[in-house]
Amino acid sequence: MSDRNDEKNRLWNEVFSKKRTYEEKDDSNIELTIEAPKKESAPSTTDAILKTADKAMQELNRILTKQKEDLQQMQEQLNKKEPARAQTQRDIDLETLEKQLKDDYGIEPTKEVIKEFDQGKVFQEIETEVSQKIIGQDEAVKKVCVAFRRPFVMGENENGIKNVMLIHGPRGTGKHSSIHEVASALCQRNILASNEVYTMDMSRYTSASQEQIFLQDLYEALNGKGTVICFENFESSFASFLRMVDALVIDGKVVLNKRYVLNKGVLVEAQTGLVKDAIDSLHVNGKYLVFITNGKVSGVQNAFGADFMYHVLDDITFVQLDDEAISKIIIQNTDAFVEKCKNNLHIDAKVDESIRCWVHTHFDKTQGIDAIRSVFHDFYVSISAFVLNENLGSNEEILLQEADGMPYAVYGSKKQVLSREKNSAEEIEAVNKELDEIVGLDKVKNYIRSLQAHISLQEKRKQQGLKSASVSMHMIFTGNPGTGKTTIARLLARYLKAIGVLSEGQLVEVTRADLVAQYVGQTAPLTMSVIKSAMGGVLFVDEAYSLYRGKDDSFGLEAIDTLVKAMEDHRDNLIVVLAGYKKEMATFLEANSGLKSRFPNLINFDDYTGTQLYQIACIQAKSKGYEISEDAKEPLIQYFNEVQSINAEEAGNGRLARNVVEEAILKQAERLVNSTDQKEMTELKKEDFDYTVKVKPKQESNEPSLNDIMNMMK
Repeated sequence: MSDRNDEKNRLWNEVFSKKRTYEEKDDSNIELTIEAPKKESAPSTTDAILKTADKAMQELNRILTKQKEDLQQMQEQLNKKEPARAQTQRDIDLETLEKQLKDDYGIEPTKEVIKEFDQGKVFQEIETEVSQKIIGQDEAVKKVCVAFRRPFVMGENENGIKNVMLIHGPRGTGKHSSIHEVASALCQRNILASNEVYTMDMSRYTSASQEQIFLQDLYEALNGKGTVICFENFESSFASFLRMVDALVIDGKVVLNKRYVLNKGVLVEAQTGLVKDAIDSLHVNGKYLVFITNGKVSGVQNAFGADFMYHVLDDITFVQLDDEAISKIIIQNTDAFVEKCKNNLHIDAKVDESIRCWVHTHFDKTQGIDAIRSVFHDFYVSISAFVLNENLGSNEEILLQEADGMPYAVYGSKKQVLSREKNSAEEIEAVNKELDEIVGLDKVKNYIRSLQAHISLQEKRKQQGLKSASVSMHMIFTGNPGTGKTTIARLLARYLKAIGVLSEGQLVEVTRADLVAQYVGQTAPLTMSVIKSAMGGVLFVDEAYSLYRGKDDSFGLEAIDTLVKAMEDHRDNLIVVLAGYKKEMATFLEANSGLKSRFPNLINFDDYTGTQLYQIACIQAKSKGYEISEDAKEPLIQYFNEVQSINAEEAGNGRLARNVVEEAILKQAERLVNSTDQKEMTELKKEDFDYTVKVKPKQESNEPSLNDIMNMMK
């Protein structure tokens, strides 16, 4: 054992010391580092000085390979002395060695890639394996395998690109999964060094201010272990970044407009002109570049151009899933669901055929595989709650079956609904009740309620695989202050969440100050941060016309452009409501050509009548623990009518009613300062109200009518 330990210690010292017995003999010192050395050393004939991170990695991998060979020789000697413990000890030594290298240097050893192999046989095996996992896409999977094989037949391009693929087809058909499965299969056979697939979601980079983040992400993808980089959502990316990706495909590199250096693995802008080891371009470095879209090929060409399409060697189409493929996918997900219940919940889930039929009928056909997985995820969440509530988990048998059009989990005499409805009947009822309590605004309330019938019908069409008539729900609210615009917007957000249109249902209320920054380059990021906070809900821009102060207001125009683009990119999970006066909103709509077409719903909030303001005053008084006496009714209605006829805009509509009640409460307090009568203390009488008209007459204006604004929006 002492001989063995001595040999082991010698090998460890060789790996982790600066000088090793199997290194080339010269007079130079080899320093392993992921950063450039502080002092230059004289170059040797063997190029032993490591100046860059790439060379350091290569040296470490060479050392590890040599170390494995030495350990193998030691293993053979050990087999003769201690055959029983030899294999176990060898595995421990190698595992510990590789872990130490990763801890010390932050890298993992690179697999030795097989250069010679039977291409036809191997790729045929991979095609068969992947086709069994990606159901219903045999032809597409075959083309993906061909695309991965291409550089092994043709050789890599001179610019360092292995291949450029374009993959398109409906959502949820297995486009991403096929790439991951093929890469993993090639890695398992040591044909690719890593199974990592980098994904660049181009929709994350939407303004020039994000250039540093984009370049850092791109650098990491191009210089990482993975051999495959996927680009998606490029249709909604910033144009400048698309040009960089386009250059990557055409030239194999991106020439940067600034110099950068690596600081602890992070790409940062160089602050001086002369910088050692500066980076002024990014290279493909032998990667597969894969572009994935749910849209049409024409959209890709519009984003990049004809020259880009010329360099795409493999155009792969994934088709809509047919009924046979859907049935197989449902069975596949059923088996995975049962296994998950067994391993995690410790129950024996028996899935009746009626459940599979229910899933086949109710999953969202437009989302494909993703929707089927989502249904089974809902099943798992619901049955988990059932297990917890009933304290199950001793391998009890639970039956899943459909009854009365709904999926259930049944255990003895107890049942649990499995589907998690996106709409909430209780919340819809609560919102409708609050709408009923709002005074006036009948047209507005009827419009909101009409949305449920439309959304319900479109959901049924989608479940049947039919095209749904998507209707833009971005809105413009016009009207004077105090007419209930913000209140309705808040109820609208809750209502759309309850009927399943929005995922969150929050209302984010902003003005110009929240969207427009004070310095160049800050407005777009500021606007995007506000938009992100409103995702899944309603973004309510009050006094929206203030965003546009003329053609010279570059900051305001930048905020509008960013808002319009975000509305298009996130139209399925964001509703924008612009609010303001009719005249100013008419001018605002001219600020951006895209505004008119994106706001088809114009809702006007009329000024309240005297009777309606009296009703609002009664509600305000009740909320504060008071009631208005009958003798004050007619005087208040007459007062409100007079004020509204003079200048409703300045009076404040609903705010006028609130102010009148608050003033009456103060005056009543002076009148009853010595009273102890409880009834008197809760009643606001006629003499408690001030009927003095304090508003100034409204000046004549050429305010456009609703028809004028609607004609502008056409």
